[in-house]
Amino acid sequence: MQPLYPADPHFGPLVCPAGNGKAPAPCEWDTFGAHDPSVVEADGWFYVFSTGAFGQNYYQIRRSRDFIHWEYVGQAFPRGLSSLREMTRELFAVYGKESKNDTLWAPDVVPAAGGGYWLYGCYTAKFGDNYSAIFLAHADSVAGEYTFARTLVLTGGDWGKQPNAIDPQIVYDAAGRMFMTYGSWHGGIRILELDPATGCRKDGFTYAQFCAGKITAAQYFGADLTGTSSAEGSVMAYHASVPVYGGDPFAAEEAANWQKKQGYLLTASCDDLARAYNMRCWASDLPNGGFTQPPYGRQGIKLASSFSWNYSAHDRRAPLDFFAAGHNDLFRTAAGDDLVVFHACSPCTEEKKPVPFYLCACLYAFNARGDMVMNPNRYAGERLRAVSEEELCALSGGEFDYIALPVRNDRCTFAQKGLRLCRGGAVTHRGKESGKWKLYGGHYLSFTLEGERYHGVVFPAWIEAERRAGLSVSARGEQSHLPFFMNMTWRQG
Repeated sequence: MQPLYPADPHFGPLVCPAGNGKAPAPCEWDTFGAHDPSVVEADGWFYVFSTGAFGQNYYQIRRSRDFIHWEYVGQAFPRGLSSLREMTRELFAVYGKESKNDTLWAPDVVPAAGGGYWLYGCYTAKFGDNYSAIFLAHADSVAGEYTFARTLVLTGGDWGKQPNAIDPQIVYDAAGRMFMTYGSWHGGIRILELDPATGCRKDGFTYAQFCAGKITAAQYFGADLTGTSSAEGSVMAYHASVPVYGGDPFAAEEAANWQKKQGYLLTASCDDLARAYNMRCWASDLPNGGFTQPPYGRQGIKLASSFSWNYSAHDRRAPLDFFAAGHNDLFRTAAGDDLVVFHACSPCTEEKKPVPFYLCACLYAFNARGDMVMNPNRYAGERLRAVSEEELCALSGGEFDYIALPVRNDRCTFAQKGLRLCRGGAVTHRGKESGKWKLYGGHYLSFTLEGERYHGVVFPAWIEAERRAGLSVSARGEQSHLPFFMNMTWRQG
């Protein structure tokens, strides 16, 4: 039986490069160094593939039984770029010279139709420009070694007219059709349909056909899903049955107000990787369009930007800051738990210097309005469940720390004190009544605060700053659409 609250996960220690800039040995990494993670479940293990770094440049592979503690397995291409000579020859012919880049970026791995696993990878010849390639490789076992199969997309400069062929991610729609999202920055987030039997492009188009004018840019590169010029690291997930409450949660609850919807959730990361990275989301009824409908627009709505459950940059109550969090995967476990898996840096610092990447995972769900919200704590094995009003009010006296994420993304938002959910439905802020709250539908929480109405989800959580399990709330403003996080605190206990 699943426990009500997660036990102490005993997260591994955070490790950093030594003073000489050298990273510790991979056997010591655990979550360290995992940049642009992508997840696949196989043979009773969770596997994470990530961008190369710290001398392990050809797709790092980690695995875990519990999604909490990770062991380093090796590299998808242990022989390096020599395994991808055909792809690099094609790209260098477009680039006009050889590249000094020796790192593979942002992979995705899925089961192959004929057995084994397909790896969708990318390589860029020039950092910050769009001379790039997306390729397909195959292995009989999930940990490889992978063998090159085919180049799927090439891009050759000309920002604005050609996208950037990086960050491939696979999604299957409700009918079993196979799609790949990809792209970054000025070229937009693109989508191509693939053949689920071969894993290759369904249309069979080539870059040579595009250059010869035999096909259009839209035919070769695919549709632009968002039109934004600042997003990358896209991933899409289909959700078949999301409950949506159409009534006023503060009025009498009626079963007739609940409906089920289905659709596609798209997430991507925006802005400066080192300082202002933030995760954003869009939604549509279709996989290949409609994502810019209100309230999402071209920029989407914020899922998370830099935040910390510490009270300041000098406070170390919580061991990990979620600084410059981004480039996430959306992953559903075989047990049915939905996880947003991403990299983050720690600690938050005002100094402009590189900070290592760590692998993070958080449970996510949908509020009563059907908007995505994520548990603002590292995943510790918890599952979404019904929560009682007594739990919310009595477990910690109704006391919560909170984080209200702002519009800006260029700084870390730290926790604040003084929010309480009182018996009888009142919300107090620093001792003054400031709104009302209501729990309904098992785990949905709506509340008002300082004139804004929020709709959220209550999650069981391991609260690292408190070193104990409790409840966390992740909500979204009805008007602002900005995230609002709450963690129980036992300050009075």
